[in-house]
Parts: sequence; C-alpha cells; structure tokens
Amino acid sequence: MLLNFQMTAAISPVRLIVSRWTTLVGLLLISTTVLPSVAMAQLEEGRSRVFTEDTFTTFDFSFDPKNNPFKASVFSVEPIDFSISVSEFSISASKLTSKRFCFFPSALDLSPSLPESEAVVVQTRSFAPLSPVASKPIFKLQPRPSKLPKREPVPPQPEPVAVKIGAAPSNPYAVEIKSASQAFANSLLPSDTAAGQVAWRYINRNWNASTGLVNAVEDYPWTTLWDQGSAVLGIHAARQLKLITPAEFRTRIAPLLQTLQTLPLAPTGLPNKAYSTRTAKMRTLDNAPDPQGKSGWSVLDTARLLLSLHVIKTHYPEYKPQVNAIVARWKLSQLVKDGWLQGGAPKGHRIIGVQEGRLGYEQYAAESLKLWEIKASKALTQPPITTIQLEGIRLDIDQRNLKNSGASNYLTNDPYLFWGLELGWTEAVKPQVLNLLAVQRQRHKRTGILTAVNEDSLDRPPYFLYGSVYADGKPWNTQSVHGKPADHLKQFSTKAAFAWEALFPNEPYTKLLRNSAQSLMNKNQGFFTGQFENQTPSVNTVLNVNTNAAVLESILFRTRRSKPLISP
Repeated sequence: MLLNFQMTAAISPVRLIVSRWTTLVGLLLISTTVLPSVAMAQLEEGRSRVFTEDTFTTFDFSFDPKNNPFKASVFSVEPIDFSISVSEFSISASKLTSKRFCFFPSALDLSPSLPESEAVVVQTRSFAPLSPVASKPIFKLQPRPSKLPKREPVPPQPEPVAVKIGAAPSNPYAVEIKSASQAFANSLLPSDTAAGQVAWRYINRNWNASTGLVNAVEDYPWTTLWDQGSAVLGIHAARQLKLITPAEFRTRIAPLLQTLQTLPLAPTGLPNKAYSTRTAKMRTLDNAPDPQGKSGWSVLDTARLLLSLHVIKTHYPEYKPQVNAIVARWKLSQLVKDGWLQGGAPKGHRIIGVQEGRLGYEQYAAESLKLWEIKASKALTQPPITTIQLEGIRLDIDQRNLKNSGASNYLTNDPYLFWGLELGWTEAVKPQVLNLLAVQRQRHKRTGILTAVNEDSLDRPPYFLYGSVYADGKPWNTQSVHGKPADHLKQFSTKAAFAWEALFPNEPYTKLLRNSAQSLMNKNQGFFTGQFENQTPSVNTVLNVNTNAAVLESILFRTRRSKPLISP
C-alpha cells in the first residue's frame, strides 16, 4: 500500500491526522523559529523521512496497513511543539528546548492491543555524552476505547542500562518503553529492503561469470582479497535477506569458491595482494600483470577473506568441504610470527615478512584468524598504545606511526564497524568503540558537519584515501596511502553511516547518519561511496564493493536483531 502525505511549513504546532483505513495522510504543520520551505514526501510501503534543511528537522513516520501500528519520530535542532491525532489514540508533547536538538524515539507501537485503561509512558535515558536529553518522560500515549480486535500483548523489553562513554555497556541503547507494546528498533523496514535491493545491484552488475569474482570498483576488473571478502559477505547477506533465491545464491557463490580453490598462488604459498576479476590471474596493486606473485601478501586482506569463508561454511554446510579445501592450500602459518600479524612485502627479488596492522585493523584481523585456529596473541593483547584527548573524549592511539615505523596509524571506522557486525565486539574494545562514535558526534556538534570517517575509494585523484579521527599525530587527518595530506577531500562515508545505525539503532546521531546516507545512490547501480565536505560537486560518485556489501551486512545485522554474522 502507498500512503501519500504533504508537509507544509508554518508557524503553528505540528499536527498529523492519520486514518487507519484510508490512504490519505493530511497536512503536517511545523513550528520552528525559522520558516522552512514547503516539502513533499511519499510514505512508500509504510516508511518515510522528511527533511527541512533550514532547521535541520527530520520527521520519520511509518504505517503498517496489515498490523496497524503507526510510528513517528522527530529530530530537530530547534524547539518545537509536537502533537499527533491517530484515530483511537492521541499523542502530545510540550515544547522542549535543547542546545542542539530534541529527539522523539521512533519505537512507538500504536497497536490496538493496549489495555483501554493503561497509559504508556515513553522515556529516554541519557547516553552521555551522546544524547543531550535527560532521563525523563517526554510524552504519554493515552489509548481511547477501540472496537478493533485485540492482539496478544508482547512481553515488556528488558530494562536498559544507562552507560557512560568509556564503560563497557551490556545494553548500549538509549530508548526505554514501559508498556506491553514492543520496540521495533532492529526490525527490517521498507527503507531497508529498498536499500538492500540497490546495494545488491552493484554486486550483481559487477560479478564476473567466468570467475565468480566481483569488481572492487565499478567496471574495473581488479580486486584484493579484502574486496572479495566483502563480496562473499554481500552475496551471503543478499541470500539471507531473500533479495535473491537459493538458486541465484548458488549461481553466484559456486564459481567464486571454485576460483578460490584453483587460485594462482605466489611461491610463498599464499594468495597475491591483487587479482584480475576476469581471469583470476595475479596482478599488482596498480593492476599490472604479476605472473610471479612479486607483490607479496596482506595479512589484513587475507584475514577478512578467511572470515567470510568461515561465514559460508557455518551457514551453508554443503560448502564446508570446499571451503576447507581452499584454505588447506594456503600456507597460513606465515600470517603470524612471534604473536604478531605478518604480511609479505617485496624487497629486491624476494618477498620478506613484515609486521602488518595498526590498532583496530590489527585486532579485527587477529580475531578473524582465531576462527581458523591461527593465534596472534600479542596483536590481540599487547598493541603499543597511548591515550589522547580529542574533542574532550579519550581515545586509544597506536604508538606506531608513519614517522617511526613507516606505516600510518589510521584510527578510522572500518575495522571497528566490521568487527561489530561480523564477529561481535569483545568487552575490552567496547569503550574504544563508544568513544569513537562519541568523538565524531562531538565534531558534528561543534562544526555542524556530519562526520563519519573511513578508508574509501574516490572518483578523482588519488582515487583512494584514509579518512581518520586521528592519524600520524594529526586529528581529523585525511591522507593517501603514502601519507600525503588530502584534507580538501574529507568526506562522509556511506558504509560507516549504515553500519553505525545498524549497531546503535536508537542513537539519534546514527539515525541522522543513516538518513543522510540513504539518498547517496544510483538506484540502478548501487550506493555511492560518500559525500565530500568541501567539494563541488559534493557527492563522491564512485561505486565500490566494500560500500555496497557493508550496506547489505548492516541490514542483515538488523534482521538478526544485533546477532553477529559469524553466528549460526
């Protein structure tokens, strides 16, 4: 069912009239200190978000015609009056004032199953310093007598735990609902299905039938093992989300596994750093022929592919013998030396072992290798770290940097987000994760610039950059793989936005990230990598497998109710 509504801005309270049995949603009137422009929106299959840029106000509505719940949320930098009239129910909220924004949780189930005499109080809990709203009731839902058939009530949700940044939370969510109704924070929404379909189109279009490999970048027949790890997880997510049939899944995954089983290896007995997706022959990182495998190997990339293969054999036991045969060919003992991760780098006419990985990437890779009984104990427990204060928030930083080690110590989102989605965080890393989110939110609060940094491809030279919270002694550092500054190309990362929202679905800032990333796409080709902070045109239009696989992983994580992908 398609519901249409028109939003009109005026200086008057917000009002929305919804009929359960018609397809018309009436006028929405918004009260702000600045008069925004008129906006139009469509509620397709029950979900819509509306933006008014002048006041950075977001309205989020959903309506399920089958089960009859209506949900609404408001996110604004301006104080507003907000009220909704819905058939048998009414919601009201007094005018709220905040230095930055007011937030109304979206998890409101206005189903007719509520007892007629029961009032439902919705509260927020402070998630310092991520949420400025104190722990207090912000509105009350009073059910009116209903003649509709009643459904069985859902048991109350467990009591959330208020946490502080720097602590390891048992429940890092910020919304509490005291009633018999249910929060749908992790359920699959129509917008998730639409996003998944767009992301799948990238993998489908860039899949090579002759090898089963997926292009790392749109129409560019080249890949690393990290990219193929993303491709495998993206195909798996599409299957689990029922975006493709079991037969389509087999069509995609079977030739990919067959190629990996016969993949040309360097004399080291390990996969090369790069391959052609058309021929599966070894290539250099600059996509030149490398028939002798002189580029060496990356332990980080290999670990990500190994993680993805473990997901396949866990969820599809029929492929377990083939996956084990693939891994048995590789001399994996070379990936770890003296408890540290070891990559292979060219030196003269030979490949030498070098320590690889910095804080974040190092531990994500080491945890992935543990799935295959490969233990890098020192990488997990003894990374050389120091502590800094950035935006008033404590962060752990790797002491090994470009100047003293020849390799940069990027502190960025990718490893921590994939760690959470795919493996689940250890207790030890949770404080760092929470602080990583908090410091990006704080930069947004201070500057007004949406901040979600990452390593990402570019649609212009130098074509690949690391965006970091901190790297090589500099906060908010953006640089090339060779350490060349590129702050003019700072960008907001699509994959980081989707992943943060999946991992913290009730955090206001992650909702804002996801809302902003939702439109960064070509609906027929996939999601764009991101949006530049100071460039014209602003959209980074490059399409790549890592971004689109991350979108699919994030949506799958939501449907599994925050269960990591590695788990059965």
